[in-house]
Amino acid sequence: MNDSPNQSGTSRAWRRVRVTGSWLPDNAFVWAYWNGSMWNGFAVPLFTRQDVISLCGVMPGLVYVEARHAFLFDENGEAEWFHAGPQIVDGEHLQLYSLGESWCWQLVDAPARATVVAGGYPISPLHNRG
Repeated sequence: MNDSPNQSGTSRAWRRVRVTGSWLPDNAFVWAYWNGSMWNGFAVPLFTRQDVISLCGVMPGLVYVEARHAFLFDENGEAEWFHAGPQIVDGEHLQLYSLGESWCWQLVDAPARATVVAGGYPISPLHNRG
């Protein structure tokens, strides 16, 4: 997995996890990569493009803007852009999005959360601005 330096200069391995947030529908989660980084007690995951596209289906303010190769989250007129950054995971170069670094993402480890957000929503004209 990737070696991403943390504040102490040591490396942390990326692993595939499920995350959720209070803004998502009940029992919904999305797949992400996480290396143990936390912000105010909350996980700081990174997402593949497909992971974030899946979130567009349940977050109307989140859209992929093809012309910028980035995601735009617009809520109440406050716009926030999310661009991909390179990471190495299991020896593979991936472009991952740091979506909502200061959002309150929570790790999901119970299989009882049955609603998978990721993988079910294709890019559509409603969620893809060019």
